[in-house]
Amino acid sequence: MKRLFLALPLVLAFVPPPALAAFVFRVGDTVYVDGKRYSWEEWKKIRDNPELREPQPAAAPVAGPRTATCVTAIYYDEFPSEDERFQCTAGLGALTREKIAEKGWKVDFVEKLQPPSDQPSQSPRGLPLYLYKLVISR
Repeated sequence: MKRLFLALPLVLAFVPPPALAAFVFRVGDTVYVDGKRYSWEEWKKIRDNPELREPQPAAAPVAGPRTATCVTAIYYDEFPSEDERFQCTAGLGALTREKIAEKGWKVDFVEKLQPPSDQPSQSPRGLPLYLYKLVISR
């Protein structure tokens, strides 16, 4: 038993360190590895030859503001349609949701703002009116 405890550190000195693990998730013939999508055949080639795997590029810093808010110009009784423009801060101007996404922004939060007491609070359909405020970020 004493010899085993003396030999164990010597044996462990020759064992190579473990490789860094990647997050691998397989669904059918699709394999996701650290957020990248591969077919099963591509993944088998990459798994057998790790040099084929492309290095992950570092994200470039975004110039300009990283957060902004966008508010509808009028009150709505339901969420505005796709072609409706929002007035945005951070010098973005009036943008549709599609244009917001095209410019690399994502919607983090949607807030309903009630009208002031001197404004009507219901639409002709009897539904409550709100300004819609989007909180967006890059």
